[in-house]
Order: sequence, then structure tokens, then C-alpha cells
Amino acid sequence: MLDNFFFKLINKNLIKVYQSTIEKFGYNAMGLHWSSKSSQEKRFFLINDLMKKYIFSKNAKIADLGCGFGDFYEFLRKRNHNYVYKGYDINPKMINYCKKKFQPSLFEIADEPTETCDFTIISGTYNYAVFNSTNLWERYLIFNLKKCFMKSSGGLIFNLQVSSKSKIVKNIYYAGYDSFNKTLKQNFENVFYYSNESTPNDGYFVLLRN
Repeated sequence: MLDNFFFKLINKNLIKVYQSTIEKFGYNAMGLHWSSKSSQEKRFFLINDLMKKYIFSKNAKIADLGCGFGDFYEFLRKRNHNYVYKGYDINPKMINYCKKKFQPSLFEIADEPTETCDFTIISGTYNYAVFNSTNLWERYLIFNLKKCFMKSSGGLIFNLQVSSKSKIVKNIYYAGYDSFNKTLKQNFENVFYYSNESTPNDGYFVLLRN
């Protein structure tokens, strides 16, 4: 019960933080706490590579959790993917922006997929921590990953900042290589980890059902 209270409080605080960054930087990558558009797109390319590796249907249903301004949808659309896309975010401003820019039915205010999908994709969504407690943030993270996993028939693909040990520095959460992988394996059966020199501080995780 106490965790549920804190998790709801985290969501409320995240909404406030991103409202503030939108007011400061506008509807762009920096408004989502990315350092630049190119930094954001580097992650998209690597996630896209993992999608090609693990998603076998060209018409798979994809949930984009923490869709922000719909940048990943636009990334996929420019590359002529045929995925059945649905974007979710807890921030009403972001979803309203997406609905005005793209087809409104493709976006929804929610912290998990509201309908069953094949894969949930999560890029950068859990990087910004509003509390300076790695233990609380990781409980929040696992709680949300489990919710998404329940709605994903194939699994999850997501990225996080990584380090030798779990820490939060200037509100950015870094997952410990060993400790977080161990936590994932305690909660999910099929866990795969990837890294790439183009984003040396990032880890890419795949959680599969089978």
C-alpha cells in the first residue's frame, strides 16, 4: 500500500517536472531531458535494431510507453514501418500535443498499455528520478515494467543509463550493471542485455515471454 502511494506521488511529480521543462525549452528533445535531438535518435536507431531482431511480424502491435512528443512514432513512420502503433504518456500536455500533430486515436494518457500489444518499447522514460533513492526508484521501475509485461504478449525492449553500481546523480538514474540485471532476473525469466559504443552510458534490455 505504501509503495502504491509513493508510485502515484512519483507520477504526479514527474508530470510537474516535465511541464516545467516544456515551458522552459518547448516541445523538443530538451523538453524531454534529452541533451539533443541527435542524442535521442541514437537510442532510437539501437532500439530499432533490437526490434528487428526480436519482433518477427511487420504488423506487430507496438506500445510506446513514455511517448513524449511522438518522436519515436515519427522515427518509425519516416522509415515506412508497418507496426500498429499506440503511444502512452502520463503527461496530458504531451498527449494533447501528439493528438494535434498526429492521428489522435494513436495516443492516450496512461502509465501502461491499455490494450494488449506484442511489444512495449520504452526509451528514456525512467531516466529522470524525482526522488534521490535508488531503492525506491528501482521498486517503481520494476512495478511499471511488470505492468507493461502483463500487457505485452512478446515482451519489452527498453533502455536505461548504466554504471558500475546503481546511483542517482542530478536526478538521473543509473542502473548498476550487475545489481540491476540480477533484479531483472529475479522478476523476469528471459532477460537479455546489450550495449553499444555509440551510447557508452546506456544499457539496452530485452525481456521476453518465451
